Amino acid sequence: MFSEVYSEGSILKDQQLEGKSCSLMGMKVLQKATRGRTAGLFSLIDTMWPPVMPLKAPGHGQTCEEVKTHVPPPSFCYILSAHPNVGQIDIIEGDPISKLYQPPVPHFLREILQTADLSTRCSFYARVIYQRPQLSSLFPLQQTEIWLMVTDVTLQMQDENNSGLPKTVPVCVAPSCVLSQEVREALTEAAPHCFLFRDALRTQGRFVCVERSVLLLQKPLLGVDSGAHSCELTGPVKLSELDSITQVNSICCLQGTVVGVDESTAFSWPTCDLCGNERLDQSPGDRGAFSCRDCSHVVTSPVLRRHLQVFLDCPTRPQCAVRVKLSQTSIASLLSLAACEDGSYEVKSVLGKEVGLLNCFVQSITTHPASCVGLEEIELLSTGRASSGSGHCPRP
Repeated sequence: MFSEVYSEGSILKDQQLEGKSCSLMGMKVLQKATRGRTAGLFSLIDTMWPPVMPLKAPGHGQTCEEVKTHVPPPSFCYILSAHPNVGQIDIIEGDPISKLYQPPVPHFLREILQTADLSTRCSFYARVIYQRPQLSSLFPLQQTEIWLMVTDVTLQMQDENNSGLPKTVPVCVAPSCVLSQEVREALTEAAPHCFLFRDALRTQGRFVCVERSVLLLQKPLLGVDSGAHSCELTGPVKLSELDSITQVNSICCLQGTVVGVDESTAFSWPTCDLCGNERLDQSPGDRGAFSCRDCSHVVTSPVLRRHLQVFLDCPTRPQCAVRVKLSQTSIASLLSLAACEDGSYEVKSVLGKEVGLLNCFVQSITTHPASCVGLEEIELLSTGRASSGSGHCPRP
């Protein structure tokens, strides 16, 4: 029989109970959950079935006989909670790790992707190389889903068999996934981190961290070869090319020829040349100067930032409109070819220009009334720029 206990303790305290024999006092049954109504819970129970200890049934005598036949996994589970002021969970001191304990077994991402997708739980180590949205310490982390783009050494290796596996995979962290303070802080840093994704749900071709999934921050161990547990990559991060199987909320690389510019969404705005803040106020009596709200700096030479989206003719997506929101660096490079003497820009001057290699986040994919892919150029969290996963995108 399985039961799930709702605990009022902290995440750290709950993790200290893992694998231990405990005594439960003052518990009450909230409900009897069934497999049909609580699929997420039973997908986790299935990872712990069958038990590592032989099942026993009462025999004719005083002893129990081992059950030799196959026993199906349980179809129900009790949800327990502690009565206020009297309920508690205590570790039974002196007991070794319980023989019933089955820790999750991490697998390489390549192994997981090559197995059938049957809405199952899986565990893996992976390095986060991009996340969306970009978080800050003030961001309400538990009120929105987070998309993490991850990879490991098995996805980054050369694919001589052309298996069609992606170089990176997206992981959706749902609001129901409870994150520890350590993980929260790591996700607010603009730096790559390695995590153990425990009991993530793999369903409908994607990974989702939901309730009962656990993210654990992995810290590098100097001089230790952790084998399958290693998140270290052996070279620059490679991305898969944009192609017909690229999915929304994933990342890819591409290059192509500019065939159009979205002039209706093109605009520019000044920013502070000291702190980069966009909140500038016009200085009284001097139309050429601004005052920065953040650092109070008098801005006489603001840095101009631009918003520009272009349409590309992309060899890997023929007969498809590929729309890319460019980064500031790519915009500056492209417009340097189109500047007129008066400082204006001619659209025709950028048409036919080659752009790439671009690292992009896939914002949207539509097929009706026409095939169109919406992308945004991004900067990866890993050091250096990414290289491609095939011969069509050369190293920059």
